[in-house]
Amino acid sequence: MTDDAHGGRGFRPLEHTADKAIEAWGETLPEMFSAAAEGMFSESVDPAQVSETREWAVEVEADGLEDLLRAWLSELLWIAERDEAAITRVEVEAVQSEPWRARGRARGGPLPAGGAHPGAPVKAVTYHGLRVWQEGERWRTRVVFDV
Repeated sequence: MTDDAHGGRGFRPLEHTADKAIEAWGETLPEMFSAAAEGMFSESVDPAQVSETREWAVEVEADGLEDLLRAWLSELLWIAERDEAAITRVEVEAVQSEPWRARGRARGGPLPAGGAHPGAPVKAVTYHGLRVWQEGERWRTRVVFDV
């Protein structure tokens, strides 16, 4: 998590009645996509407890910007579930439009034994309240996750 007032990329949890939600930001779309992914996983796993022993190449396509962010986060969630891994660091190399594509790398490792989940694990990325916008020179998003 990064202080929003000091630039760069970061995320913060948002209050939500039943599910989990975050706001993420970055000075570029790739930074914001990276921050959103790290924010999503930080809601379920303490990254300090994970040994980064794995790396995954990730690429997704979609019909629009919000759809692309949802596809990106959903793909990372699927990788983590498939490999029984915790993703701790994400670097998005490119986000392009027409066609909308995102490409990057995720790093992480095996889920830590006992106490890996400070909260309920994220099960899905929702469209509910999903929003991506540019505010000055910074890109922002709000995302709600099913738990």
